[in-house]
Amino acid sequence: MSGTRVNYYKHVGKAAQHLMAIEELLEHTTLGPKLLELIRLRTSQINGCSFCVNYHTQVLGLLEETPERINQAAVWEEAPCFTDQEKAAFRWAETLTKIADTRFINDDLYQATLDAWGEAGISELTLAVGMINTWNRLGIAFHTDHGFIDQLLRAKRNELAHA
Repeated sequence: MSGTRVNYYKHVGKAAQHLMAIEELLEHTTLGPKLLELIRLRTSQINGCSFCVNYHTQVLGLLEETPERINQAAVWEEAPCFTDQEKAAFRWAETLTKIADTRFINDDLYQATLDAWGEAGISELTLAVGMINTWNRLGIAFHTDHGFIDQLLRAKRNELAHA
């Protein structure tokens, strides 16, 4: 990895705060906190964002997600620990994340995801995937310092303690 990069938050902090407000809203969707974090993890794995993979893996631990499901997120299609509905969410997330490859969402995938999640769920899932893709791009472009993870995890622990 190359040298230190710009602290993007210093320059776009207000916009980043708005992104975090959207993230807070996503925490209360039909997806549920564990699946939301698994989707964030899988998307970050695809994009190669080490900061986000590290962070979301640890958040899943705080949420008491099983090690099996955390470890199997990368191979969800073959993993028996995920439901059909969760697999539909992973399939949708992967397709949206790789959209540059095809610039196309086929009708069968759309309908299967809609059937699995309903109108609200597919909308929330799409927003969640878009958000983590945005964070991944910031993390990758600016080599976000992994030292910030401890601060974020403290805040998450506090949030969970008061939930």
